[in-house]
Amino acid sequence: MAPIKLRRGFKAEAERMSIKLREDMGVHPCAKLCAFKLVEHLNLKLIKATDLLSDEKSLSLLEGTNGYKNEWSALTMLNNEGKRIILYNPFNSEVRQQSDLMHEIAHVLCKHELSNESCDFQVPFGMREYNPIQEEEAKCLGASLQLSKPSLFWARKRNLTHEQISQEFNASVEMVRYRMAMTGIYKKK
Repeated sequence: MAPIKLRRGFKAEAERMSIKLREDMGVHPCAKLCAFKLVEHLNLKLIKATDLLSDEKSLSLLEGTNGYKNEWSALTMLNNEGKRIILYNPFNSEVRQQSDLMHEIAHVLCKHELSNESCDFQVPFGMREYNPIQEEEAKCLGASLQLSKPSLFWARKRNLTHEQISQEFNASVEMVRYRMAMTGIYKKK
């Protein structure tokens, strides 16, 4: 499968949006941005999946226990009033939750339409059809929100390792590597 190409200028737009949202929230462009605080700032509704699911099998699926593998992270859906809500898995690690929420926030900021098409199989939690272009946009913008380009330049100037950047900005090492490569300031450490 060929890689998905983002529309011209999208990456630069994502970088600008990341910095603008930080400014709007009084956060320095080089500073860590908390996804939970961004959800509040954007006045989005956030729900833990455990607030909706309480049976043992569902909790085992979310937590990845009793022989189940935890493969579910988060999603954006519409509530009965037509307002977007973000549902997330609180059993995931803190860095994963940050990444998951930034990705879902990116879907909202990009005004991605939720598909009404039904699937030939039952999908959990109101999931819809996978749109590769929208997912690539959310991946790009979500990553930019989590690790701004100025924060990566700040970290590089201080010769921080990927692990140190990960700790400083509450992001996974994989996310640090992805952003360093995406921004063109990749530095092996």
